[in-house]
Amino acid sequence: QRLPSILVGVDVTKGRQHTDFGRGFYTTTLERQARTWAWELSRQRPGSYPVVVRFDVNRDALAALEALWFVRGSYDADDFWSLVFRCRSQGGDHGRSSNGWYDVVAGPVAASWRQRLSLHDIDQMSFHTDRAAKILDASDPTVLP
Repeated sequence: QRLPSILVGVDVTKGRQHTDFGRGFYTTTLERQARTWAWELSRQRPGSYPVVVRFDVNRDALAALEALWFVRGSYDADDFWSLVFRCRSQGGDHGRSSNGWYDVVAGPVAASWRQRLSLHDIDQMSFHTDRAAKILDASDPTVLP
């Protein structure tokens, strides 16, 4: 097994566009979900090996970031779904007037964004700026067995 390139440093520009919160580096607090995402992505890239990396992020450092947090992904959570719709359909940034991006966005995972369905008890936290990536890099990431 090769050392994952992610341990060299997080590059938020490598993320796919048209995802729930836009191009970035996505994490979850659930190890089972991280393992599922790792296997799904490795199947899409022949020759790659799924790896789960743990980041123990300093809360004070995280609090210093410009963040957007969504608690609910229910059908009537208009703020959540409007951002997901923008990111999924238009790509690009979050549409903020300053730099366009929040450093980090956290919330539910959309199962079907057009029908406003989210996955129950599954979360995601996406990192979108170099400032946010530096916090991940400073967290001493470790590969889980």
